[in-house]
Amino acid sequence: MANVKGSKQEQLEIISYSPWQRFLIRAGVVVFLTAMVLAGYGYGQYQGWEERRAAVIERDELRISQAEFERENEDLRQKVAVLTRGNEIDQKTYAEVRRTITELNARIAQLENEVTFYKRVMSPTESEDQGLRVESWTIGKTLDPNRFDFKLVLTQQADNKSFIEGRALVSVIGTQGNTRRALPLRDLSDDVKDLGVRFRFRFFQNVTGEMVLPKGFKPEKIEVILQSTGRKAMRVEKNYEWSVQEAV
Repeated sequence: MANVKGSKQEQLEIISYSPWQRFLIRAGVVVFLTAMVLAGYGYGQYQGWEERRAAVIERDELRISQAEFERENEDLRQKVAVLTRGNEIDQKTYAEVRRTITELNARIAQLENEVTFYKRVMSPTESEDQGLRVESWTIGKTLDPNRFDFKLVLTQQADNKSFIEGRALVSVIGTQGNTRRALPLRDLSDDVKDLGVRFRFRFFQNVTGEMVLPKGFKPEKIEVILQSTGRKAMRVEKNYEWSVQEAV
C-alpha cells in the first residue's frame, strides 16, 4: 500500500486587533514618564527652596551678631569716656583706670575688626576677590614656648547661596639645622587628623587649634593651599610670614 506524503500544516492563531488597547498602553506610558519628570522637577525645586531658606537664616544670624558687636562697641566707648573724665582719683586708682582703658580700647579694636569682617562677608564689594579666599591666618602664644594657638579663617565672596567645600592644606616652612623643611599642620597638631583640613560653608569657616613645633625647628612662613570641589572648583594659594601675636 502506497504511503501518501504531504506538507506539514501550520496552525494559525487569530489575535484580535484593538486600536484602543494600543492607544491606552501608549497613553499610560506617556502619563507615567510625565509624572516622573514632574516629580523630579518638584523635588529639585524643593531642594533649591530649602537651600535658599537656610542661607537666609544663616545671613540673618550673622546680621544679629554684627548688631550685637556694634552695641557692645558703643557701650565700651561710653565706659572709656566716663573713665577718662574722672579727675579726682588717687595714684593707685589712676593706674587701674589706665589699665582698664587700655583693655577696653583693645576690645573696641577687636570688635571693630569683627564688625568689618561681617560686613565684608555679607556685602562684598566688586573690587574684592570673588569666590573662595583665605581671609586670615593668626598665631598666638601659649605658656609653652614651642606650643602655639592658630586660627585660619576662610570666606566665600559674592555667591553665598550655595555651599562651597573642599580641603585646605596648611604647612609650616622653616629650617632645622641645615635642612629646610615643610611640615604639614597634621604632623604638628592633634586637632588636625587629615593632610588636608576639610571645609564646607556658605559665608565663612574658622579652623582653630594648637600646634607644637619640633625642638630646634625655626619657622619662617606659613603656606596655605585651598582646593575646592564641584563644577566651579578653584585653587587658592597664600603665604604668611611667621608672626606670633601677643595674648590680649
